[in-house]
Amino acid sequence: MQTYIALLRGINVSGQKLIKMKDLVLLLEKAGLQEVRNYIQSGNIAFQSKEPRIPVLVDTIQGAIKKKYGFDVPTQILTATKLQEVVNGNPYLSRPDVELPKIYVVFLETIPEAIPEIEERFLNGDEYDIQGDIIYLYLNNGAGKSKLSNNFWESRLKVNATSRNWRTTLKLKEMIEG
Repeated sequence: MQTYIALLRGINVSGQKLIKMKDLVLLLEKAGLQEVRNYIQSGNIAFQSKEPRIPVLVDTIQGAIKKKYGFDVPTQILTATKLQEVVNGNPYLSRPDVELPKIYVVFLETIPEAIPEIEERFLNGDEYDIQGDIIYLYLNNGAGKSKLSNNFWESRLKVNATSRNWRTTLKLKEMIEG
């Protein structure tokens, strides 16, 4: 039995794709996942499964949601090892001027085939660091004013993306460890 984190993109955001978390927990338990728990309302799920194949787990979650709610929800699944690598790899933590609320992590579905240069006009003082299938963001003016959204990265990298703030990322690491 292994513990995983599922990151669901775009549920309960701006009144779109509404799913009550307690209903989602029950749905995923009925789909065969065990010890299902959620963190906040935006699609962060910890669960256990004997299934070692991530694509099978993704299909299980996406299929259950599609059948019950009728919409697709891009889903990524992380192992404890992957989440630890994400936390350890954050390049912004070593900076003395770092403000934790300005750090975000973009989780990419796969490693992009090509990484284009991002023009300064899109950055507007924000910073990014791409490490394989993870993008670390330091959003100097906050997430609401940044152009470095999931849609921005998806259009440039041609890969599905979902992001979490640093506090949520650390909480997910706690959930998968304990």
